[in-house]
Amino acid sequence: MTGQGQAPPAIDGLLLVDKGGGLTSHDLVNQVRRIAGQKRVGHAGTLDPMATGLMAILLGSATRLEPWLVKSRKSYLATVRLGLSTDSLDVTGRTLSEWPGPWPGPSEAAMALDTLEGPGLQVPPAISAIKVAGRTAHREARAGRPVELPPRAVTAFSLRLLDYRPPLLTLEAQVSSGYYVRSLARDLGLALGLGGGALSALRRLSIGDFGLDGALTLPSSREELLARVMPPRQALGHLPELELPPEALRRLCSGLGLPAPPQAPTGLHKIIAPCGRLAALAENFLPGDDDASHGKPRGPFLRPLRVFMPAASWPGANTEQGRDQRCPSPQRKPSSL
Repeated sequence: MTGQGQAPPAIDGLLLVDKGGGLTSHDLVNQVRRIAGQKRVGHAGTLDPMATGLMAILLGSATRLEPWLVKSRKSYLATVRLGLSTDSLDVTGRTLSEWPGPWPGPSEAAMALDTLEGPGLQVPPAISAIKVAGRTAHREARAGRPVELPPRAVTAFSLRLLDYRPPLLTLEAQVSSGYYVRSLARDLGLALGLGGGALSALRRLSIGDFGLDGALTLPSSREELLARVMPPRQALGHLPELELPPEALRRLCSGLGLPAPPQAPTGLHKIIAPCGRLAALAENFLPGDDDASHGKPRGPFLRPLRVFMPAASWPGANTEQGRDQRCPSPQRKPSSL
């Protein structure tokens, strides 16, 4: 229990939230900050205000996992209004043109979706948070200044037609990081020769291995949040885990690399402390000749990318007791707003 006037301990972990319509991602993060009683809260990918569905909210040290979690595949349920062209590529924007008909048949719509599957280049919407010469694209566009965004490499792993009642088409999409479903709406309308398309509704169904099953609308209290938050170890469930001997773990948590265990595959690993907590993220790679010339071994080498349990902050770090400790805990500061 915290004393009177003392801030509660910071919360570390992943919270799955089912965002409602009309709420910005920034608004949702601010609400979680208020409920958790801490500033250090982020997310692993925004949703437009009109969109609903899954958002991965990161708290405390888990915010440092964002660069990897944001790269996860995402799936969506989307409804497109074919033939409608707007400045925002959704139905909330200013109408630029509208197709009066006639409409293509279901087989033509399904074939057009097939042509948009797979890897390719996609032009993002001008109304987006992408930076252009240091300025946010949507601010430039809404100020009436021309915005030209270069196409980006993305992948649509699956585009499945669920329902077609012209001009509305409903589909399920599984896509890569950086993919804009609003751009898909435009490109689908263009592929059908209808002058464009606009997103009418969007619901995010999954982020990586996480789905809506474990999501809540929004915690009403810190206690409810604590009951639903997942530890950082679970945030990247697809990554292999490694447990290291105590001295190797201490070295890695001091920011130093070391030879990798012979059985470890190359790539990113979660380093797990004896207590079961996530101690670090580390990459197992094969050094090149330049690395070897700087004193690194020629065999597989493990280098830390993120350390969550810094060795210097372990209790008794400079004592024999600290060196023998099986499950060190970092010294934590209370949260504050």
